[in-house]
Amino acid sequence: MGSRIAVMNEGRLQQVGSPQELYDRPINRFVAGFIGSPAMNFATVEVSGNGDGVTLQGANVTVPLPPQFRELVGGAGRQLIFGFRPEHLVLGPVTGATATVNAKAEVVEYLGNEELIHASGAGRDIVALVDSSYRVRPGDVLELRIPLDKIQLFDPDTNFALPFGPVTA
Repeated sequence: MGSRIAVMNEGRLQQVGSPQELYDRPINRFVAGFIGSPAMNFATVEVSGNGDGVTLQGANVTVPLPPQFRELVGGAGRQLIFGFRPEHLVLGPVTGATATVNAKAEVVEYLGNEELIHASGAGRDIVALVDSSYRVRPGDVLELRIPLDKIQLFDPDTNFALPFGPVTA
């Protein structure tokens, strides 16, 4: 892989940067879904609460709002797109604050040291890549956690990642 990548969509330049920059800080939802394999998961969430008690709620998703997003998300009732990578989902204990996605395993691909789980949750199909020691089986109900420093938020109208692009209210 090159030292810098230019990501284009329909003839338009989306973002230029190192592979790590594009993976860690995608400028929009297209780049987030394009970089990484398996692709990033997305779920619709809604802002609820106020002050220090703000959370993002969605179908089987609870995200305590990380401090870096507090000034960017707007008020209660606003919808956002919550992005999370399959390899950042954890089945076991996690140190620090986490978002939670409840899901039901539909298909499990055993890959040796990892399992690729296709599950229904967050109002859609999601993919998780977890340690194979959990021995997940189809039909298992899972509580997947994501460290808050690994989440991405996107404006559903512009598809820009927060805090990059213009934010609609």
